[in-house]
Amino acid sequence: MTLSRRLFLSMVMAGTALPAPPTWGAAEPDVIIVGAGVAGLAAAKTLMAANKSVLVVEARERIGGRAVTDSTTFGFPFDLGAQWIEAGRTNPAMAILKEMNVRPVPDRQEQAIYVGGTEAPKEEYARFEKIAIDASRKLVEALRTAADVPVGRVLVAQDPLERLAYAMVGPLESGVELGELSARDFMRQPETEPQYSVPEGLGALVARWGAKVPVKLGTRVVRIDSTGGQVLVVTTNGQLNAKAIIVTVPTGVLASGPFGFAPQLSVARREAIAQLPMALYNKVALSFGRKVIDAPADRSVIGLNRKQEAFDAIVRPYNREAAIVFVGGAQARQLEEEGTGAALGFAVSALAEIYGNDLRGLLARSSVTRWGKDPFARGSWSMATPGNADKRLVLAQPHHDRVFFAGEATDPVWATRVGGAYASGVRAAREALAVLGAAGAKR
Repeated sequence: MTLSRRLFLSMVMAGTALPAPPTWGAAEPDVIIVGAGVAGLAAAKTLMAANKSVLVVEARERIGGRAVTDSTTFGFPFDLGAQWIEAGRTNPAMAILKEMNVRPVPDRQEQAIYVGGTEAPKEEYARFEKIAIDASRKLVEALRTAADVPVGRVLVAQDPLERLAYAMVGPLESGVELGELSARDFMRQPETEPQYSVPEGLGALVARWGAKVPVKLGTRVVRIDSTGGQVLVVTTNGQLNAKAIIVTVPTGVLASGPFGFAPQLSVARREAIAQLPMALYNKVALSFGRKVIDAPADRSVIGLNRKQEAFDAIVRPYNREAAIVFVGGAQARQLEEEGTGAALGFAVSALAEIYGNDLRGLLARSSVTRWGKDPFARGSWSMATPGNADKRLVLAQPHHDRVFFAGEATDPVWATRVGGAYASGVRAAREALAVLGAAGAKR
Protein backbone atom coordinates (compact mmCIF):
# COMPACT_ATOMS: atom_id res chain seq x y z
CA MET A 1 0.00 0.00 0.00
CA THR A 2 1.36 3.44 -0.88
CA LEU A 3 0.33 7.00 -0.31
CA SER A 4 1.00 10.06 -2.47
CA ARG A 5 4.29 11.56 -1.33
CA ARG A 6 3.00 15.03 -0.58
CA LEU A 7 -0.69 14.30 -0.12
CA PHE A 8 -0.53 14.78 3.64
CA LEU A 9 1.17 18.16 3.45
CA SER A 10 -1.01 19.31 0.60
CA MET A 11 -4.02 18.60 2.75
CA VAL A 12 -2.59 20.27 5.82
CA MET A 13 -1.55 23.35 3.95
CA ALA A 14 -4.68 23.31 1.52
CA GLY A 15 31.13 18.48 -2.57
CA THR A 16 30.74 19.11 -6.34
CA ALA A 17 33.01 20.73 -8.89
CA LEU A 18 31.34 24.08 -9.51
CA PRO A 19 31.79 26.50 -12.40
CA ALA A 20 34.30 29.14 -11.36
CA PRO A 21 32.48 32.50 -11.15
CA PRO A 22 34.18 35.71 -12.30
CA THR A 23 36.13 37.50 -9.60
CA TRP A 24 36.13 41.26 -8.97
CA GLY A 25 33.75 43.31 -11.05
CA ALA A 26 33.77 47.11 -11.21
CA ALA A 27 36.16 48.90 -8.82
CA GLU A 28 33.22 50.77 -7.30
CA PRO A 29 30.09 48.87 -8.32
CA ASP A 30 26.63 50.35 -8.15
CA VAL A 31 25.58 47.62 -5.73
CA ILE A 32 27.46 45.22 -3.47
CA ILE A 33 25.64 42.04 -2.52
CA VAL A 34 26.59 40.06 0.57
CA GLY A 35 26.08 36.36 -0.01
CA ALA A 36 26.12 34.27 -3.22
CA GLY A 37 23.16 32.03 -2.46
CA VAL A 38 20.01 32.02 -4.56
CA ALA A 39 18.85 35.38 -3.16
CA GLY A 40 22.16 37.08 -3.83
CA LEU A 41 22.48 35.62 -7.32
CA ALA A 42 18.88 36.57 -8.19
CA ALA A 43 19.52 40.12 -7.01
CA ALA A 44 22.74 40.34 -9.00
CA LYS A 45 21.22 39.00 -12.20
CA THR A 46 18.24 41.38 -11.88
CA LEU A 47 20.58 44.35 -11.46
CA MET A 48 22.86 43.24 -14.29
CA ALA A 49 19.84 42.96 -16.57
CA ALA A 50 19.17 46.63 -15.74
CA ASN A 51 22.76 47.51 -16.78
CA LYS A 52 23.97 48.13 -13.24
CA SER A 53 27.40 47.05 -12.06
CA VAL A 54 27.43 44.60 -9.18
CA LEU A 55 29.86 42.67 -7.01
CA VAL A 56 28.88 39.76 -4.81
CA VAL A 57 31.08 39.02 -1.81
CA GLU A 58 30.85 35.47 -0.53
CA ALA A 59 32.48 33.99 2.57
CA ARG A 60 32.47 30.47 1.17
CA GLU A 61 34.80 29.21 -1.55
CA ARG A 62 31.81 28.48 -3.78
CA ILE A 63 28.52 30.00 -4.83
CA GLY A 64 25.06 28.57 -4.12
CA GLY A 65 24.76 28.99 -0.35
CA ARG A 66 22.42 26.32 1.01
CA ALA A 67 21.97 24.90 -2.50
CA VAL A 68 24.90 22.57 -3.23
CA THR A 69 25.11 19.23 -5.02
CA ASP A 70 27.60 16.41 -4.52
CA SER A 71 27.70 14.69 -7.91
CA THR A 72 30.72 12.42 -7.35
CA THR A 73 30.47 10.46 -4.08
CA PHE A 74 27.51 8.23 -4.95
CA GLY A 75 27.33 8.29 -8.73
CA PHE A 76 24.10 10.29 -8.61
CA PRO A 77 23.42 13.94 -7.66
CA PHE A 78 23.04 14.28 -3.90
CA ASP A 79 21.67 17.68 -2.90
CA LEU A 80 23.12 18.42 0.51
CA GLY A 81 20.75 21.34 1.02
CA ALA A 82 17.90 22.62 -1.14
CA GLN A 83 16.54 19.76 -3.24
CA TRP A 84 13.01 20.51 -4.39
CA ILE A 85 10.95 23.30 -5.90
CA GLU A 86 7.50 23.04 -4.36
CA ALA A 87 4.22 24.34 -5.81
CA GLY A 88 5.85 24.34 -9.22
CA ARG A 89 2.99 26.06 -11.03
CA THR A 90 3.48 29.28 -9.07
CA ASN A 91 6.90 29.03 -7.40
CA PRO A 92 9.07 32.02 -8.45
CA ALA A 93 12.18 29.80 -8.55
CA MET A 94 10.81 27.98 -11.59
CA ALA A 95 12.24 30.98 -13.46
CA ILE A 96 15.70 29.48 -12.89
CA LEU A 97 14.74 26.29 -14.70
CA LYS A 98 13.13 28.26 -17.50
CA GLU A 99 16.19 30.48 -17.94
CA MET A 100 18.49 27.47 -18.04
CA ASN A 101 16.14 25.47 -20.29
CA VAL A 102 15.92 22.62 -17.77
CA ARG A 103 12.94 20.30 -17.64
CA PRO A 104 11.73 19.63 -14.07
CA VAL A 105 11.28 16.10 -12.76
CA PRO A 106 8.08 15.36 -10.77
CA ASP A 107 8.87 14.39 -7.21
CA ARG A 108 8.36 10.95 -5.67
CA GLN A 109 4.74 10.07 -6.11
CA GLU A 110 4.34 7.12 -3.74
CA GLN A 111 5.01 6.86 -0.04
CA ALA A 112 5.13 3.82 2.22
CA ILE A 113 4.41 4.06 5.95
CA TYR A 114 6.21 1.93 8.54
CA VAL A 115 5.86 1.75 12.31
CA GLY A 116 8.48 -0.24 14.21
CA GLY A 117 9.74 -1.87 11.02
CA THR A 118 6.31 -3.10 9.89
CA GLU A 119 4.34 -1.53 7.05
CA ALA A 120 1.04 0.00 8.10
CA PRO A 121 -2.07 -1.92 7.03
CA LYS A 122 -4.37 -0.54 4.36
CA GLU A 123 -6.82 0.96 6.82
CA GLU A 124 -4.02 2.92 8.51
CA TYR A 125 -3.18 4.63 5.21
CA ALA A 126 -6.76 5.82 5.04
CA ARG A 127 -6.59 7.02 8.62
CA PHE A 128 -3.33 8.81 7.92
CA GLU A 129 -5.13 10.84 5.24
CA LYS A 130 -7.94 11.60 7.66
CA ILE A 131 -5.41 12.84 10.20
CA ALA A 132 -4.18 15.29 7.57
CA ILE A 133 -7.67 16.60 6.90
CA ASP A 134 -8.39 16.93 10.60
CA ALA A 135 -5.07 18.69 11.19
CA SER A 136 -5.90 21.28 8.57
CA ARG A 137 -9.32 21.87 10.09
CA LYS A 138 -7.92 22.20 13.60
CA LEU A 139 -5.28 24.74 12.55
CA VAL A 140 -7.76 26.82 10.54
CA GLU A 141 -10.20 26.87 13.46
CA ALA A 142 -7.46 27.87 15.90
CA LEU A 143 -6.45 30.81 13.71
CA ARG A 144 -10.04 32.04 13.55
CA THR A 145 -10.00 32.77 17.25
CA ALA A 146 -6.34 33.72 17.77
CA ALA A 147 -3.81 35.77 15.84
CA ASP A 148 -1.38 32.89 16.15
CA VAL A 149 -0.80 29.77 18.21
CA PRO A 150 1.96 27.13 18.50
CA VAL A 151 1.11 24.21 16.24
CA GLY A 152 1.89 21.88 19.13
CA ARG A 153 -0.97 23.35 21.13
CA VAL A 154 -3.40 22.31 18.40
CA LEU A 155 -1.93 19.05 17.12
CA VAL A 156 -1.42 16.70 20.07
CA ALA A 157 -0.65 13.10 19.10
CA GLN A 158 -2.69 10.37 20.77
CA ASP A 159 -1.09 7.34 19.12
CA PRO A 160 1.93 6.38 16.95
CA LEU A 161 0.25 7.13 13.61
CA GLU A 162 -0.70 10.63 14.74
CA ARG A 163 2.82 11.08 16.11
CA LEU A 164 4.24 10.26 12.69
CA ALA A 165 1.71 12.43 10.86
CA TYR A 166 2.42 15.43 13.06
CA ALA A 167 6.18 14.87 12.66
CA MET A 168 5.55 15.43 8.95
CA VAL A 169 4.27 18.90 9.88
CA GLY A 170 6.96 19.72 12.43
CA PRO A 171 10.50 18.27 12.39
CA LEU A 172 10.31 16.39 9.08
CA GLU A 173 8.82 19.30 7.14
CA SER A 174 9.47 22.50 9.07
CA GLY A 175 12.67 21.45 10.83
CA VAL A 176 11.34 22.36 14.29
CA GLU A 177 9.24 20.79 17.01
CA LEU A 178 5.53 21.52 16.94
CA GLY A 179 5.65 23.66 20.06
CA GLU A 180 8.15 26.01 18.40
CA LEU A 181 6.23 26.34 15.13
CA SER A 182 3.94 29.28 14.36
CA ALA A 183 0.61 28.03 13.03
CA ARG A 184 0.16 31.23 11.04
CA ASP A 185 3.59 31.02 9.46
CA PHE A 186 3.06 27.35 8.59
CA MET A 187 -0.40 27.85 7.11
CA ARG A 188 0.60 30.81 4.94
CA GLN A 189 2.73 28.52 2.76
CA PRO A 190 1.38 27.60 -0.69
CA GLU A 191 0.41 23.97 -1.17
CA THR A 192 3.32 21.71 -2.03
CA GLU A 193 2.07 20.01 -5.20
CA PRO A 194 3.39 19.77 -7.80
CA GLN A 195 6.88 19.33 -6.37
CA TYR A 196 9.87 19.09 -8.68
CA SER A 197 13.54 18.22 -8.65
CA VAL A 198 16.08 18.66 -11.46
CA PRO A 199 18.16 15.89 -13.07
CA GLU A 200 21.59 17.38 -12.28
CA GLY A 201 20.71 18.37 -8.72
CA LEU A 202 19.31 21.73 -7.67
CA GLY A 203 22.62 22.93 -6.26
CA ALA A 204 24.45 22.13 -9.49
CA LEU A 205 21.79 23.98 -11.47
CA VAL A 206 22.10 27.05 -9.24
CA ALA A 207 25.88 27.01 -9.70
CA ARG A 208 25.50 27.00 -13.49
CA TRP A 209 22.80 29.66 -13.36
CA GLY A 210 24.99 32.02 -11.34
CA ALA A 211 28.29 31.26 -13.05
CA LYS A 212 28.53 34.63 -14.87
CA VAL A 213 27.80 36.77 -11.81
CA PRO A 214 30.91 38.62 -10.59
CA VAL A 215 31.74 37.12 -7.19
CA LYS A 216 34.64 37.51 -4.79
CA LEU A 217 34.90 34.19 -2.97
CA GLY A 218 36.47 33.62 0.43
CA THR A 219 35.63 37.18 1.45
CA ARG A 220 33.96 37.85 4.77
CA VAL A 221 32.23 41.12 5.51
CA VAL A 222 33.39 42.81 8.72
CA ARG A 223 31.37 46.02 8.71
CA ILE A 224 28.74 47.85 6.65
CA ASP A 225 28.76 51.63 7.05
CA SER A 226 26.06 53.62 5.26
CA THR A 227 26.62 56.92 7.09
CA GLY A 228 28.77 58.48 4.34
CA GLY A 229 28.20 59.53 0.76
CA GLN A 230 28.62 55.92 -0.35
CA VAL A 231 28.11 52.68 1.47
CA LEU A 232 31.43 51.40 2.83
CA VAL A 233 31.85 47.64 3.07
CA VAL A 234 34.84 46.46 5.07
CA THR A 235 35.87 42.88 4.23
CA THR A 236 38.69 40.52 5.07
CA ASN A 237 40.11 41.32 1.62
CA GLY A 238 39.91 45.10 1.87
CA GLN A 239 37.34 47.87 1.63
CA LEU A 240 34.73 48.41 -1.04
CA ASN A 241 32.37 51.27 -1.85
CA ALA A 242 29.01 51.20 -3.57
CA LYS A 243 25.88 53.27 -3.94
CA ALA A 244 23.77 50.55 -2.27
CA ILE A 245 24.12 47.16 -0.66
CA ILE A 246 21.94 44.05 -0.43
CA VAL A 247 22.44 41.70 2.53
CA THR A 248 21.27 38.13 1.89
CA VAL A 249 22.84 36.08 4.69
CA PRO A 250 20.63 33.77 6.82
CA THR A 251 19.11 34.99 10.08
CA GLY A 252 21.30 32.56 11.98
CA VAL A 253 24.37 34.36 10.67
CA LEU A 254 22.89 37.80 11.35
CA ALA A 255 22.07 36.73 14.91
CA SER A 256 25.62 35.50 15.53
CA GLY A 257 26.94 39.00 14.75
CA PRO A 258 29.73 38.31 12.23
CA PHE A 259 29.69 41.93 11.06
CA GLY A 260 28.45 45.26 12.36
CA PHE A 261 26.30 48.02 10.92
CA ALA A 262 26.64 51.78 11.11
CA PRO A 263 24.18 53.12 11.96
CA GLN A 264 23.17 50.25 14.22
CA LEU A 265 20.22 48.11 13.20
CA SER A 266 16.92 49.20 14.75
CA VAL A 267 15.53 47.44 17.80
CA ALA A 268 12.62 46.20 15.67
CA ARG A 269 14.95 44.60 13.13
CA ARG A 270 17.13 43.00 15.80
CA GLU A 271 13.98 41.58 17.38
CA ALA A 272 12.86 40.26 14.00
CA ILE A 273 16.20 38.47 13.55
CA ALA A 274 15.85 36.92 17.01
CA GLN A 275 12.27 35.76 16.34
CA LEU A 276 13.18 34.18 12.98
CA PRO A 277 15.78 31.62 14.12
CA MET A 278 17.07 28.78 11.99
CA ALA A 279 15.34 25.43 11.77
CA LEU A 280 17.40 22.29 11.23
CA TYR A 281 16.91 19.57 8.63
CA ASN A 282 19.76 17.19 7.84
CA LYS A 283 20.35 14.33 5.44
CA VAL A 284 22.24 11.06 5.69
CA ALA A 285 23.13 9.53 2.32
CA LEU A 286 24.15 5.87 2.18
CA SER A 287 25.24 3.55 -0.62
CA PHE A 288 25.54 -0.22 -0.42
CA GLY A 289 27.84 -2.77 -2.01
CA ARG A 290 25.01 -4.72 -3.61
CA LYS A 291 21.23 -4.76 -3.76
CA VAL A 292 19.85 -5.07 -0.26
CA ILE A 293 16.71 -2.87 -0.33
CA ASP A 294 13.72 -4.60 -1.90
CA ALA A 295 11.76 -1.59 -3.14
CA PRO A 296 11.04 0.28 -6.37
CA ALA A 297 13.43 3.05 -7.37
CA ASP A 298 12.81 6.39 -5.67
CA ARG A 299 10.38 4.95 -3.14
CA SER A 300 9.56 7.36 -0.34
CA VAL A 301 9.40 5.84 3.12
CA ILE A 302 8.24 7.50 6.32
CA GLY A 303 8.02 5.90 9.68
CA LEU A 304 8.64 5.57 13.36
CA ASN A 305 11.47 3.28 14.38
CA ARG A 306 11.20 0.96 17.35
CA LYS A 307 12.25 3.81 19.64
CA GLN A 308 9.30 5.85 18.31
CA GLU A 309 11.67 8.25 16.50
CA ALA A 310 10.33 9.67 13.22
CA PHE A 311 12.23 9.50 9.95
CA ASP A 312 11.72 10.16 6.26
CA ALA A 313 13.72 8.52 3.49
CA ILE A 314 14.14 7.96 -0.22
CA VAL A 315 15.31 4.43 -1.01
CA ARG A 316 17.04 3.40 -4.24
CA PRO A 317 17.31 7.00 -5.57
CA TYR A 318 18.07 7.19 -9.27
CA ASN A 319 17.68 3.38 -9.31
CA ARG A 320 20.92 3.05 -7.30
CA GLU A 321 21.61 0.79 -4.34
CA ALA A 322 21.45 3.68 -1.93
CA ALA A 323 19.20 5.62 0.41
CA ILE A 324 18.83 9.16 1.72
CA VAL A 325 17.45 9.49 5.24
CA PHE A 326 16.11 12.84 6.50
CA VAL A 327 15.97 14.02 10.09
CA GLY A 328 14.84 17.34 11.51
CA GLY A 329 14.15 19.42 14.59
CA ALA A 330 15.40 18.45 18.04
CA GLN A 331 16.50 15.04 16.85
CA ALA A 332 18.67 16.57 14.14
CA ARG A 333 20.28 18.88 16.71
CA GLN A 334 20.95 16.00 19.07
CA LEU A 335 22.57 13.93 16.32
CA GLU A 336 24.73 16.90 15.29
CA GLU A 337 25.98 17.21 18.85
CA GLU A 338 26.66 13.49 19.11
CA GLY A 339 28.61 13.46 15.85
CA THR A 340 28.56 11.90 12.40
CA GLY A 341 28.64 8.34 13.75
CA ALA A 342 25.40 8.89 15.65
CA ALA A 343 23.61 10.16 12.52
CA LEU A 344 24.88 7.20 10.51
CA GLY A 345 23.77 4.81 13.23
CA PHE A 346 20.29 6.30 13.33
CA ALA A 347 19.86 6.09 9.56
CA VAL A 348 21.22 2.57 9.16
CA SER A 349 19.16 1.26 12.08
CA ALA A 350 15.94 2.79 10.74
CA LEU A 351 16.48 1.11 7.37
CA ALA A 352 17.61 -2.19 8.91
CA GLU A 353 14.33 -2.47 10.83
CA ILE A 354 12.52 -2.49 7.47
CA TYR A 355 14.93 -4.15 5.03
CA GLY A 356 16.95 -6.43 7.30
CA ASN A 357 20.24 -6.35 9.17
CA ASP A 358 22.25 -7.50 6.13
CA LEU A 359 22.50 -3.90 4.96
CA ARG A 360 24.60 -3.01 8.04
CA GLY A 361 27.58 -4.90 6.64
CA LEU A 362 27.10 -3.67 3.09
CA LEU A 363 27.50 0.04 3.68
CA ALA A 364 29.99 1.29 1.07
CA ARG A 365 29.85 5.10 1.24
CA SER A 366 28.12 7.70 3.35
CA SER A 367 27.67 11.45 3.71
CA VAL A 368 26.09 13.37 6.58
CA THR A 369 25.06 17.02 6.45
CA ARG A 370 25.47 19.26 9.50
CA TRP A 371 23.81 22.55 8.58
CA GLY A 372 23.55 23.67 12.19
CA LYS A 373 27.33 23.55 12.50
CA ASP A 374 27.91 25.40 9.23
CA PRO A 375 29.18 28.89 10.23
CA PHE A 376 27.79 30.42 7.04
CA ALA A 377 24.27 29.03 7.55
CA ARG A 378 23.72 28.12 11.24
CA GLY A 379 20.79 25.97 10.16
CA SER A 380 18.65 24.99 7.19
CA TRP A 381 16.05 27.77 6.83
CA SER A 382 14.30 30.39 8.95
CA MET A 383 11.37 29.59 11.21
CA ALA A 384 8.96 32.08 12.74
CA THR A 385 8.35 31.52 16.42
CA PRO A 386 4.67 31.59 17.49
CA GLY A 387 3.26 35.11 17.29
CA ASN A 388 6.05 36.40 15.06
CA ALA A 389 5.13 35.51 11.49
CA ASP A 390 4.89 39.24 10.70
CA LYS A 391 8.57 39.69 11.55
CA ARG A 392 9.45 38.57 8.01
CA LEU A 393 8.10 41.89 6.69
CA VAL A 394 10.06 43.81 9.34
CA LEU A 395 13.29 42.10 8.33
CA ALA A 396 12.61 42.90 4.67
CA GLN A 397 12.47 46.67 5.24
CA PRO A 398 15.45 48.78 4.03
CA HIS A 399 17.97 49.93 6.62
CA HIS A 400 19.12 53.56 6.45
CA ASP A 401 17.72 53.95 2.90
CA ARG A 402 20.55 52.22 1.01
CA VAL A 403 20.96 48.88 2.79
CA PHE A 404 18.47 46.26 1.63
CA PHE A 405 17.73 42.79 2.95
CA ALA A 406 16.89 39.63 1.01
CA GLY A 407 16.87 35.89 1.67
CA GLU A 408 14.10 33.37 2.19
CA ALA A 409 13.50 34.70 5.72
CA THR A 410 12.28 38.03 4.31
CA ASP A 411 9.58 36.64 2.02
CA PRO A 412 6.02 36.61 3.45
CA VAL A 413 4.79 33.84 1.13
CA TRP A 414 7.69 31.62 0.05
CA ALA A 415 9.84 31.75 3.20
CA THR A 416 11.75 28.52 3.99
CA ARG A 417 11.85 27.68 0.27
CA VAL A 418 14.10 28.36 -2.69
CA GLY A 419 11.23 30.38 -4.15
CA GLY A 420 11.45 32.76 -1.19
CA ALA A 421 15.17 33.29 -1.73
CA TYR A 422 14.67 33.95 -5.44
CA ALA A 423 11.67 36.28 -5.02
CA SER A 424 13.35 38.25 -2.24
CA GLY A 425 16.48 38.77 -4.32
CA VAL A 426 14.46 40.18 -7.19
CA ARG A 427 12.48 42.38 -4.78
CA ALA A 428 15.61 43.78 -3.10
CA ALA A 429 17.22 44.46 -6.49
CA ARG A 430 14.18 46.46 -7.58
CA GLU A 431 14.32 48.44 -4.34
CA ALA A 432 17.97 49.20 -5.01
CA LEU A 433 17.17 50.23 -8.58
CA ALA A 434 14.60 52.70 -7.29
CA VAL A 435 17.21 54.28 -5.01
CA LEU A 436 19.83 54.34 -7.75
CA GLY A 437 17.33 56.00 -10.08
CA ALA A 438 16.48 58.63 -7.48
CA ALA A 439 20.17 59.33 -6.88
CA GLY A 440 20.76 59.72 -10.59
CA ALA A 441 17.83 62.12 -10.92
CA LYS A 442 19.28 64.35 -8.18
CA ARG A 443 22.50 64.71 -10.11
